Amino acid sequence: MRAGCRTTARLRLPERRRRNRRVLAAALLLVIAGWGLMRLAGPVSRALGAMPLFQVGRVDVTGLVTLSPDEVRSAIAVREGESLFDVSPAEIVRALKRNPRIESASVRRLPAAIRVAVRERRPFVLLNAGTLLELDSTGTILPPLQRGLVADRPVVSGLAIRTRASGARVLTARLEEILRLVSRLEAPDVGLLPEISEIVASDPRWLVLRTARDQIPILIDPEWATPRCLKAITATLRDLRDRGLSVLGVDARFRGQVIVRCAPDSLDHEPATRDKV
Repeated sequence: MRAGCRTTARLRLPERRRRNRRVLAAALLLVIAGWGLMRLAGPVSRALGAMPLFQVGRVDVTGLVTLSPDEVRSAIAVREGESLFDVSPAEIVRALKRNPRIESASVRRLPAAIRVAVRERRPFVLLNAGTLLELDSTGTILPPLQRGLVADRPVVSGLAIRTRASGARVLTARLEEILRLVSRLEAPDVGLLPEISEIVASDPRWLVLRTARDQIPILIDPEWATPRCLKAITATLRDLRDRGLSVLGVDARFRGQVIVRCAPDSLDHEPATRDKV
């Protein structure tokens, strides 16, 4: 039995050698083919790049909201008639992301064209720092637009910052509180953000929301600014306007209630009303 086993092993050895030789030959052919393709890639790309189908005829930019096409196109270092094989999508993306208003970008080569898809940072609040600065939801300062337009967002006042440089991120606990509050005000089930024109943060104990329509100050504690509380404020403002009452202020700093202070001439007997949340 042992002699038979050795005979079987000797019979299989040539098969293994032939298989190894075939693997080595295939690997060698692949290396030679790859080397040949690399040598041919340059001449082939140059030959194709001389044809209009493989040249940059136009640059399409999509996804713009606040930026103009000229502002984006000026950052794309691609010439008309340039070979598509010489265009580097990664370089274009890096150049575009140097603009703090651009969050992300992607580039596709098309026949005789390049398509650039841009995603802009959305202005979230305006910060009153001597001049109005647009900040996105992460606190990044956005550069001013060439056309001088400013987004219709609440103005944050009474907040000191160390830098005003475009692209810098304002990292303060107070601003994070305000950004969270704005996000809750903007929620579809709350819908209170269109009512607010200004957020005053000068007092460290609370925030003051000022309505755009009638400049009603609303005192609010960010800690208690839950969706339920904000919904109650929305319902209270709607009820007061339906009743035609002149409101001096709304106090929502206390959990579970919204206190309304009305003008004396707008009530027959009571100087104020209190709504439970």
